[in-house]
Amino acid sequence: MNLTKSLLFVVGLLTINVCAYGADYSDANFNYKYNKTQKFARVESTVKKTATSLTIPSKITVSGVSYPVTQIGDYALSDLHNLKSVTIPSSVTEIREGAFCNCFELQSVKIPSKVTKISASCFSMCLKLSEVSLPKNLVEIGSGAFMYCESIDIINWPSTLSKIDEYAFYACKLPNFVALPAACVEIGQEAFRSTDVVTFQLPAKVNNIGRKAFADNNSLLGITMPTTVGTMGDMAFFGNVELLYVTLPQSIGRMGESTFERCDKLNQVDWCPSLTTVPNRTFYMCEDLEWITLPDNVTAIGDSAFGECYSLKEFHFPAQLKVIGDNAFDYDNLGEIAFPNGLTTIGEAAFFANSRLETLTIPASVTEIGANAFNNNPHLDVIKVESATPPILGSDGFNQYTYFSALLQVPEQSVMAYKRAAEWCNFQYINDRASGIELIPADDTVTPDDAAPLELYDLQGRKSSSNRGVLIDPRTRTAKIYK
Repeated sequence: MNLTKSLLFVVGLLTINVCAYGADYSDANFNYKYNKTQKFARVESTVKKTATSLTIPSKITVSGVSYPVTQIGDYALSDLHNLKSVTIPSSVTEIREGAFCNCFELQSVKIPSKVTKISASCFSMCLKLSEVSLPKNLVEIGSGAFMYCESIDIINWPSTLSKIDEYAFYACKLPNFVALPAACVEIGQEAFRSTDVVTFQLPAKVNNIGRKAFADNNSLLGITMPTTVGTMGDMAFFGNVELLYVTLPQSIGRMGESTFERCDKLNQVDWCPSLTTVPNRTFYMCEDLEWITLPDNVTAIGDSAFGECYSLKEFHFPAQLKVIGDNAFDYDNLGEIAFPNGLTTIGEAAFFANSRLETLTIPASVTEIGANAFNNNPHLDVIKVESATPPILGSDGFNQYTYFSALLQVPEQSVMAYKRAAEWCNFQYINDRASGIELIPADDTVTPDDAAPLELYDLQGRKSSSNRGVLIDPRTRTAKIYK
């Protein structure tokens, strides 16, 4: 008996649900669902699959009762490959997911003013869509809403727009200049990835910039940032190969990794004064980056932060810097390094292959130097370490040529400690370096005969342009000094 009553109750609910959420209705153009209780209708599909033009009615009449058309259902008019134009009535308040996706020939669309959200994938893959009129009350553009729309020349940005979801304009063609409205506070991941925009102007109130939000824009030359950003996701501006300059906000709550990685032509950056860490790979492979000034409150430079910045010849190390990460400056072109007092850690391969580096001073505060930290620097000739206690030095911290030829200068009382310390003991010359040439006493020196010009060399092996230098006899392996 209880089972019978339960079944009757379920059947009753189903009957109520069908009555409320409606029945099917069709006319010569569309199939609908209509709601008898709330008195509205929704377009479910079209019977004209090959139509080039469609006009959605503002209402339908069923059994003498009018139902305004307020919705276009999920994927209702998708995959209409011949559709070039569509007229949407002002009665429509909701356009659901994928409603017009894959309408390859659709050229323009005007969305009614009552629509407040463009749903996910709504117009994705509308390859010939060139003109988009967004409604004046629009609040949100959904995930992938215009993804792969390759022809958009005209689009307006309503002042009410506050959120642009992930992939919203992924791989779109958009106008050269895009100024997002002041109300916009959130830009989702990859929202504007791979567009051909030349300049973006971001609004003052934007709080969140998602992962890869503006990545891989091959035409992007400049970005106008707001003064404050809450979160800037990983790789936010990754791979913008034409980007020339960036002025970061005055305040960023969190900046992710690889923010400007592979921005090949980036050569000018104004850093954010509130950020005390340069995240990993922030400027990795920014090949044209020549200079950047970090404020003195920066305490850490992350792994590969400036790695393979081939044009980076000078760098100011912040006064409060404590940690330099692995590969932070590898394959750069630094010729001079002045570490701040207070620096404690230099990571693995941090300065690997800086071919212009000739001298180096490591402050007493440094306690650890990673493996290969200064390896493959062929011109490194003098290393001064100020600590009385040898810092931990990882394997191959310097290359074999440096160990064999460079002069290591340490506190005099610590010479034996360095000679016994791992890796440091590989240096042949600690606080003293033989020239390899036996000096001739001054009274034995001779003045070269002007009639017999000699090829003289200085102690670095460079040919001397004056009458002073060293005459080397390769047969006897002897040298004479001329003054």
